[in-house]
Amino acid sequence: MVNWIMHYRLREHSVWTVGDCSGSWGWRKMIRLRGVIRPYIEYRIGSGTSFLFWHDPWHEMGPLLTRFPLGPRHTSTLPMAHLSRVIVEGVWNWPPITNLESIEITHSLPVIHGGEDRIICRAKGGTFSSSVAYDMFHPPGPKVGWSSLLLGAFKIPRHRFILWLAILGKLATLDKPWLHHLGTSCVLCSAATLESHDHLFFLCPFASSCLCEVQPLVRFHWPYRNWVTSVHWAARRWRERNARIFRQTTRTPLDIARIVVTEIRDLIISKELSQTVSSRGLYRLWQIPWPVEGDATF
Repeated sequence: MVNWIMHYRLREHSVWTVGDCSGSWGWRKMIRLRGVIRPYIEYRIGSGTSFLFWHDPWHEMGPLLTRFPLGPRHTSTLPMAHLSRVIVEGVWNWPPITNLESIEITHSLPVIHGGEDRIICRAKGGTFSSSVAYDMFHPPGPKVGWSSLLLGAFKIPRHRFILWLAILGKLATLDKPWLHHLGTSCVLCSAATLESHDHLFFLCPFASSCLCEVQPLVRFHWPYRNWVTSVHWAARRWRERNARIFRQTTRTPLDIARIVVTEIRDLIISKELSQTVSSRGLYRLWQIPWPVEGDATF
């Protein structure tokens, strides 16, 4: 793949100087990220045999060819010359330059470190990874009060995504203009009420019935408060709503309550909990038989 890109895409250029107006859509999008990536990349010069003199951003001015398009002609160097051409025994050794514009190149030369040429990631730690790249392009935002609802061992993975969208108000509820062709009324309670996040999770009688059915099953009363404290019910309600719209299937509040309890019980059983008072209390709350001595779960 690399050889193909070098031969058919870059040809007599590097990824830093090739044009961004040709090639596939994906290729053009990647090439246009150069300006974003450049501040996080440092070319550390060793022997100079791996860096292109005119095309690679080893100089503080960036790729020299973009600054001095006629540079190869004025300095009598080949367009694809390597940086090692002006390095002799670890020091700079420049040929005579008569063009005043090109003389600017020699005014602020970087340090030659010796050894092999290296490309360094300027991110924290100096080691590139996908998580480092994500943090570079998407700096961490302010902390939110609902992060604990999505993070932690006792969270069902397929529910996390739905909860995240629900918290942000991004679920495809029928109050969105582009979904009006599906109708606007809530499919859970069959009321002529516009389906929205507030209705679906707060005002819908069906959703309230689901919560009421769960409480006696686990002998636990969950106080009705607000969106943040009630949002964990979003996943199961949303899946029931989708089932009614797209699969024409219907469950009663008791059916959904039993599914919720079963999913949580299965999650608890799947965890390797130590024998503590808290663990026993968790099993007792969800009416799970305590494992016998020597069970693999503990």
